[in-house]
Amino acid sequence: MAEATKIPITALTGFLGSGKTTLLNYILEHNHGLKIGVVVNDYGSVNIDAQLIAGKTDTMLELTNGCICCSMEGLELDEAIGQFAYPGTPIDYIVIEASGLAEPADLARTLREAAGRFTMLDSIVAVIDAMNAEENAEGHATALQQIEYSDFVIINKIDLVSAAKVEQLSELARGINPRVRIFTAVKGVVDVRLLLDQGRYAAPPTQLSSNGHAGHKHLHDHYATFSYATNKPLSPQAFQSFVNLHIPTSVYRAKGIVNLGNKGRRRKYIFQLVGKRAELTWDDWGAQQPSTDLVFIGRDFNEDAIRKLLEACIDDKPNEHDPAQEVVLPKRQR
Repeated sequence: MAEATKIPITALTGFLGSGKTTLLNYILEHNHGLKIGVVVNDYGSVNIDAQLIAGKTDTMLELTNGCICCSMEGLELDEAIGQFAYPGTPIDYIVIEASGLAEPADLARTLREAAGRFTMLDSIVAVIDAMNAEENAEGHATALQQIEYSDFVIINKIDLVSAAKVEQLSELARGINPRVRIFTAVKGVVDVRLLLDQGRYAAPPTQLSSNGHAGHKHLHDHYATFSYATNKPLSPQAFQSFVNLHIPTSVYRAKGIVNLGNKGRRRKYIFQLVGKRAELTWDDWGAQQPSTDLVFIGRDFNEDAIRKLLEACIDDKPNEHDPAQEVVLPKRQR
């Protein structure tokens, strides 16, 4: 599987008081060895835990865990990202605390445009306050748009409301964004490995473990991985239908390579799903034998059902030439 060469970017959005700062601190404290570049509006507006601060310059805040925080004061967003994205950078990941940066639609567009040679947009995360979400949604269109443009929604502070209220808010989020992936949290505590693409879920399931034990299938007690492999070519149309219509929302991330055979113009396709957003890029197989190898990570999904859906994607007429069934090439993997 091709190794990612670009720095992934995750943006944290959410209405005032939703818990973005708490989540940001939790990510920094549980970074699993990643050197994270953090982009914020102003140091004063984001209360980075004082115990994390090692030193400060005019534009950078050095953190004790190897992460670096960059103030947006006086910088455009792409300039702030450029503080971390350059040849030889030590940064593994960029997290943007997006409060006050832009309207959700503008932010999503800006992040996609800012992604270039050295960076890629991985995900947009909307944090909502379980106690005040409905009030915020009724009074502020931005609160609804943050859900609409997100890949993941975190319903935070669930310890302060009933289970029925949490389910009601989940339905509200799905009504706004039907394919969004939803987490629940207390004080922003979620599994950071699900929010940040660390490449770990692309490994075989026996290498995925929260306690270092080989063969442990679960990321932790609530999340699991499932892998699928076949040497038979998949039908481009069937695989596209699978991605667009049949991947359950309980799958949070998926990644791998796909063999679409002759109808895929004998290219190697690199597939990535983050929340609701799927991307397919291509490269050459080189000396590698064409095959499909996919990994899914999520919660409470039916492995047998996903396997059957993928088996149904196998092309029963792989040598039949039909231009209408050929894949339209997406952008090439760089």
